[in-house]
Amino acid sequence: MIPDISKITIPDNRNKIIQFLDELIISPRTNLRRWSELTNQTPATKIGYIGQHLASLITGVPGTGSGARGDDLADHSEVKSCNKVDQVDKCKDCGSRVLRFQTHCPVCHSANINRKNDSKWLFSPRSQEELDQYLNLSRLVLILMDYPNFAKLDFSDIRILAFEIYPREERMSVFRRLITHYYHNIYLPKHNDERGKTNPMNLHPLMFQFYKCNPIKTFECIIHDIDSAPNIEINHYIEPSTERGLSTPSVDMPSNLLSTNEWEDLIDNCDYETEILPRLTGSKREPEFRSLSIKEQQKLLPYLDETLKAKVPLREIVGLRQTAVYRRSE
Repeated sequence: MIPDISKITIPDNRNKIIQFLDELIISPRTNLRRWSELTNQTPATKIGYIGQHLASLITGVPGTGSGARGDDLADHSEVKSCNKVDQVDKCKDCGSRVLRFQTHCPVCHSANINRKNDSKWLFSPRSQEELDQYLNLSRLVLILMDYPNFAKLDFSDIRILAFEIYPREERMSVFRRLITHYYHNIYLPKHNDERGKTNPMNLHPLMFQFYKCNPIKTFECIIHDIDSAPNIEINHYIEPSTERGLSTPSVDMPSNLLSTNEWEDLIDNCDYETEILPRLTGSKREPEFRSLSIKEQQKLLPYLDETLKAKVPLREIVGLRQTAVYRRSE
């Protein structure tokens, strides 16, 4: 997994990334937020093309000017972007839409708001040729914008992450399994079904299937206090020419993502002394560890590295029909 150095032509990446974020993320959002308070329209921006610009700056590889067609980057990489920032929320009492910066429903004034965090990366192979393109990608670059403190309903900081998956590498072959299964077992049987259009394959950020693909995190930054005093902090960056081999670990999976059965099977299928004990945050002999509750065990083993992730089987993939029909409000 060595990037094509001949295609890396953008220098001074860190400084360019900071300038780009200031000019294309912070400034436009500031203006959109100000107008949103007047128009009651979402300040969210489509991240697709912005994500491609950002992917070029992170990888050092320019695009091909293809827009929505052709290679996203000159080294044949594909770029997918997901934006969880400024999603439109929903009032739990009256069902009205609520903008992210609104603390109360504008219709019924309830503070009982369902804050949305469900955006994902979408993959839609519609022919064997398109499937083969995904399977033979030299690199898949995943861009994510989200809130690092979403669980606390703190929307003051925005996080931007970049991950890389190399579908042709064995350690990342789960991506090939996912998209192949989707095409042959979900899309093909349903695409001519009049009862509803088949949804794309969803890859949810920071969830089970994502971690099973063994993505490598290449970039992370936090834009602190974006609505008051923006400050960009880059806290992780793998330089464009750095080899992404086995010495570069994939993202660890939080152990609490496993179901009870998955966790119990993992512990039973591992050699405790060589595979569990060295990874614990505290020293526990096996009988003592097994006597703990699952929650206590997971506190001692909060993350699963590639070795342990490989011991957890991929979950059954279920396809859903797109049956909802868009209608304007009456």
